[in-house]
Amino acid sequence: MDRFLLNNRKRTSTCEDEEILPSTNRGEPVKKRKCRQYDDSYLDFGFTSTEINGEERPLCVVCMKVLASECMLLSKLKRHLEANHKYMIDKPRDYFIRKLKELKQEKSTFFKNASIPTNALIASYKVSYRIAKCKKPHTIAEQLILPAAIDMVNIMVGESAGKLLSKVSLSNNTVSRRIHHMAENLNHQLIEKIKEREFGLQLDEATDINKDAHLICYVRFINDDVMVEDLLFCKNITARAKAQDLFDILNNFMSENMLDWTKCVGVCTDGARSMSGNYGGIQSLIRSKAPDALWTHYP
Repeated sequence: MDRFLLNNRKRTSTCEDEEILPSTNRGEPVKKRKCRQYDDSYLDFGFTSTEINGEERPLCVVCMKVLASECMLLSKLKRHLEANHKYMIDKPRDYFIRKLKELKQEKSTFFKNASIPTNALIASYKVSYRIAKCKKPHTIAEQLILPAAIDMVNIMVGESAGKLLSKVSLSNNTVSRRIHHMAENLNHQLIEKIKEREFGLQLDEATDINKDAHLICYVRFINDDVMVEDLLFCKNITARAKAQDLFDILNNFMSENMLDWTKCVGVCTDGARSMSGNYGGIQSLIRSKAPDALWTHYP
């Protein structure tokens, strides 16, 4: 009986992949198994290696099954081949090398295809940005830009590249959404910059070709020692365009975006009565919020 116990003790204590570490329980040593290293000869039995959570594990190139790190032994890898792929036991090493190349090719194709939706999304935003910048109708992307781009790529590069372009969504509604998202993002960036700085406002009342009235507000501030001027908002005037109505539009925008009136150091308007009146105009209403703001007007 002692002979069997001794043999068993030898097998568990002389493994070269184990090390003795101090135990937290009464100072008794504990055995901690080290990660086994992959050997190139394992490919003879259809196994390569892969890393999972920082641990090297054997990967079967036939069934793509990942085994535990403890199975990184020639005997256990051979056992997997015999149990699951009997017809491949006598296959030469070159066969498994080809299988490994196929596996790597599949992975490369997968990651390439996975990046297509992201690239298609970026391309959709780029085209939508150009359409908005050129003030073209949103339907031009689907009716002209995308078909023309596919034709050019098919001729110059190849049909496979042309098929990739067809994944770019450029419908009328999609382009409208893209432009709306970009406008919201730019407005958010502008407001975040204004929150940190003193700024001046320029107000104007305008009417479009449909005779609808709008309140237009420009903002001016210093960013990195550079004077910046940008459109802050353009709001419809639904009421009678009195001074109180115009101020309510402006004040609501300031409140919604948490802009501090005390950082407003200047306001510029035209000479209209609703704008520049000292008592009943928007000037007096703004001074109640920003008493230190300088007032100027343009003709």
